[in-house]
Amino acid sequence: MFHRRAVKLIPSNEYCDQPPELVQPLCVSESPCSTAGSGLARPAAISVRLVCGRSLSPGQAALWRELQQSNPELASPCFAPEFTQAVAAVRDDVEAAFIEQDHEVAAIFPFQRRPGSRAVPVGGIVSDYQGLICRPGFSCDPQELLKACGLVAWDFDRLLASQSLFVPHHKLCEPSARLDLSHGYDAYVAQRQAAGTHQIKKCEYLMRRLEREVGPLRFVRHCADPRLLAQVLAWKSYQYRQTGWKDLFATDWGRALVGRIHQLRSPGFAGMLSLLYAGQQLVAGHLGMHSETVWHYWFPAYHRQFGRYSPGIILLLKMAEAAEGLGLRYIDIGTGVTLYKKRLMNASVSVAEGSVERPSGLVLLRIARRRLKSFVKTLAAP
Repeated sequence: MFHRRAVKLIPSNEYCDQPPELVQPLCVSESPCSTAGSGLARPAAISVRLVCGRSLSPGQAALWRELQQSNPELASPCFAPEFTQAVAAVRDDVEAAFIEQDHEVAAIFPFQRRPGSRAVPVGGIVSDYQGLICRPGFSCDPQELLKACGLVAWDFDRLLASQSLFVPHHKLCEPSARLDLSHGYDAYVAQRQAAGTHQIKKCEYLMRRLEREVGPLRFVRHCADPRLLAQVLAWKSYQYRQTGWKDLFATDWGRALVGRIHQLRSPGFAGMLSLLYAGQQLVAGHLGMHSETVWHYWFPAYHRQFGRYSPGIILLLKMAEAAEGLGLRYIDIGTGVTLYKKRLMNASVSVAEGSVERPSGLVLLRIARRRLKSFVKTLAAP
């Protein structure tokens, strides 16, 4: 249960070491907010209570789950309480703001507190969907929410664009690709072929060639062996280094997070290590997670020796074929719509990049830095 403490804000690293049963509320703030119902906004007071991510109680997690399930837009496992809890287990800067309205929790705002009273979404770079956990139509003043949390800025890069209260703070929007498998795999394949893509037919040819030249294909839906997880992550780390991307698994918290999610198994959230073999040879793997209806395509990797067979795409299609048996309706394959995503996707979710900022000296400095960066880019342009 919550214990109220007004006004004084306690930095997250000061209270995350408290025993799990101690929930630390922070400040209470009032601002004009409303939830959509009659279609007319009405002034309503909100109070915000902050909870350390490591101190989330079973009751609070259940309330979180209830809010998530009430909103179809929050079906991704990125919005599940288990995801925030997993990140909080390996980082000490995770918090959740429980937003109360009319004496009940109307929304939850999970975030990571950074130095300078700045915040980012939970998981940062590995968080592919971001936003409030709330019922459809919830709205409030984002700047007042930040004030109540003791923050001056919240930076996001894959926020659900449909959460309209943040629209004034968007800098850009882009599609996050997905495979809609709600009518089954065969219907999905027929739809893509009717749309004129030959990607699936090409992959079927590569499957036959891989079987002929290496060995029979075998798809493993989920493997619990941590040694095989380590192999897939080693391939992914090599890919990051070769392409100039920051290697997430070079950090202690990154390795600990994926290891933890790999072990999680519950009806509403589970880690999934899927593998593709050709004969006895492991050729591709993917670590992801799923909710009740959505499989999140997260960390795919493959053996470089077999790259000419496109084993990563073959594995994705095997996952799509297996999704119906798991009760999963979608596979989210994320932003950065590359050629293979354009050919395989048949749906998308709009996500936004931007910042919510309150007037402060820090924000003025951030604005000055952005303008300087833009100016330098202009000078460097041919």
